[in-house]
Amino acid sequence: MSALPEARESLDYWERRAHTLPRLAVRQRREARAMAARCRTRVAEAERMQYGAGLLGAVFMVLAERRLPTTTRHTGRTLVKAALWTAVATTVLIVVLLAALLAAAVALVV
Repeated sequence: MSALPEARESLDYWERRAHTLPRLAVRQRREARAMAARCRTRVAEAERMQYGAGLLGAVFMVLAERRLPTTTRHTGRTLVKAALWTAVATTVLIVVLLAALLAAAVALVV
């Protein structure tokens, strides 16, 4: 088996394990996240070896496999999670401010 499919299989296993372990299995989840990070590095190195580094390598990979490089996919997921948390925090802040404004308006009327 080539280095890239083996690394991808290993990464898939550790990411799936990290997501399926119960919340209370803190030590096992930490180990799974650490191993997934190691595997992600191995996959990125194997992709660079097979397709080349930089933008040209990413384009070759997209053309050959119709998938983005692992580092790009992981960064994209991280940015989406950060954007969602920001949206939730902003929404909560707006609701709290509107509630305070409504309470102040009611206090002025009464």
